[in-house]
Amino acid sequence: MKALIVTTPIRPRPTSTPPFGSLAILNYLRKKGIEDVGFYHIDALRPDFDEAVRHIVAQNPRVLGISAVVSTAFSYTRRLADAVKAALPHCLIVVGGNLAASAEVLLRRSRVDMCATGEGEECFLEVVRRAESTIDPADYTDIPGLVYLNKDGQLVNTGYPPSLPASQIFDICWSDLEGAGTLDIYVYDPLCDGEEEFWLTREPRASQPHRRGKKLATIRCSKGCVARCTFCHRFDKGIRYIPVDLLVARLTELKAHHDVGFFVVGDENFGTDKRWLAEFCAKIKPLDMLWRVSGMRVNCVNPELISMMRDAGCVTLMYGMETGSEKMLQVMEKKVKLADNYNAMEWTVQAGLYTVVQLVVGMPGETTQTIRETIEFCKFAMTLAPHQNPNDLSINYAQALPGTPLYDFARSHGMIAAGLEGEERYLSQISDRDAHDETSTLNFTDQPVLTARTWRSLVTIEVNHAYVAKYGLEHYRKVLLGDTNYFKRQRKRPIDGYFANPKQLVERSLAVDSLHGTQDAMELEGEAPELPSLFGLLRKRNLGLAVICYPELAYRLRRFLPLLVLLKVAGESGLGPTWRLLREWLAVKLGFVSRTQNEGSYRSLRKLVEETASLEGLDSPAMVPLRKGR
Repeated sequence: MKALIVTTPIRPRPTSTPPFGSLAILNYLRKKGIEDVGFYHIDALRPDFDEAVRHIVAQNPRVLGISAVVSTAFSYTRRLADAVKAALPHCLIVVGGNLAASAEVLLRRSRVDMCATGEGEECFLEVVRRAESTIDPADYTDIPGLVYLNKDGQLVNTGYPPSLPASQIFDICWSDLEGAGTLDIYVYDPLCDGEEEFWLTREPRASQPHRRGKKLATIRCSKGCVARCTFCHRFDKGIRYIPVDLLVARLTELKAHHDVGFFVVGDENFGTDKRWLAEFCAKIKPLDMLWRVSGMRVNCVNPELISMMRDAGCVTLMYGMETGSEKMLQVMEKKVKLADNYNAMEWTVQAGLYTVVQLVVGMPGETTQTIRETIEFCKFAMTLAPHQNPNDLSINYAQALPGTPLYDFARSHGMIAAGLEGEERYLSQISDRDAHDETSTLNFTDQPVLTARTWRSLVTIEVNHAYVAKYGLEHYRKVLLGDTNYFKRQRKRPIDGYFANPKQLVERSLAVDSLHGTQDAMELEGEAPELPSLFGLLRKRNLGLAVICYPELAYRLRRFLPLLVLLKVAGESGLGPTWRLLREWLAVKLGFVSRTQNEGSYRSLRKLVEETASLEGLDSPAMVPLRKGR
């Protein structure tokens, strides 16, 4: 009996982070005696849709596992399931990943048979074993971690599966990527000409002769998080750290078999356990590798810990700071103080480690005042040292994802229409869109949409102005030209879209609008490195890059940002959407309309939703646990 696991496209370009979930399930099944299991890495290969269907149909799987790690994969997942089921009616289709938080829509509006909630290794193993004798979902009631429709059309939720021991999580076989023809996406030279990783280019240790030609790979050290941010969905409860000796063994294997000398820790919550972190640093140091942390909490660092990590080879520390407003930290339930954000940035920059300020704007309660507080924090953070690029900001808009308080807030306020049709329409609207896209985000604030759409540019303009005021315009231009891949004539590896603007604008060599749409990179004239002309940028309607390249002019014109947004919308979407934005803005400004979404409360959005949201009757009992997450 054949089982097949497939991925779905996530970001506009394949990321350098392996599909750990799919690979771990694949390896787990083999270790449990399931030999006839295949892997089709759609996210990395990016085949034409019809080609993907033909490939799956040719494999003729009895069980098809679709890994939809993000809810924005809804449209692709539904289309794929429908096409496969039409060709293979006896194939059992199981969808796992965060999209399973919308299980009822998937099950009633597509030909998906079951959704797997939570950790998938043991659950999918039992599904594959059971499928040898039956593909009737009613025969799977005793398997934890499944949601399906019974014969009466009622939704059944078998509960969350038990968690694996820490020693068994993210146990992958890298040869599976090699077999899929995609290993070079995940194991590559990060300093090859045209492929330089931004976080290594400033690090003197990276240019040491013995590191020349070494490869980079991403690993996972933990699973889960100690916090429950109100915009973040998760099926995992708590956090589990992989034993350090096991991690050292995995890295040693990568060194031996793939010549890896650099690695990225792809955790969202690295190093919360201080004893684990000390052991990790002590045992990783002898490997003489340079590494980057993708996610660490600002209240879990101090100068001594940062020094210890740097001594062990750490080059970069990334934090999910999200905001510079104490009030918005409460709404987000970050469980940190604003002072922690300030301290983490100062200590990290002082220690010589690279970092990027990552923000989420537009949560309920966001106002021009809280944005001003965020701007003041960013001014401080991005002017700590002259070597910083003030455009190392990644500013996303809040995106309501199923299984989060933000999603329930949107439903309770009618932003997502009630019923399956409303949820289906919303999930289709955000499909192939990430939180960088301001056009598909909902407006959770008391401000008009037009005002909210100016915030990312306003933060960028104010921060760049502060940097220029402190270090001078010529130095700013020097940093911009010397610290960007955008202006390089060739780049072999396309940027995957991990960061949002403004950093994305100066990092990428290709401007990606959506999953399937691109526009040409800006080409420079002449051989000497110089910024593109203002006329050339405006001619290409690249207002974002114009704001970055000409900070003084942008600052003088910042009060006209609403007009610039209107011009951009008119050029991209026409006069209808432009007039609607302007009409709402005028109505709010003139006092004809009052927008009140957050009820004036700056506390956890989770508590606000629990106390005030009217969600009774919107969900079946089986969906309630999925709405709340873990």
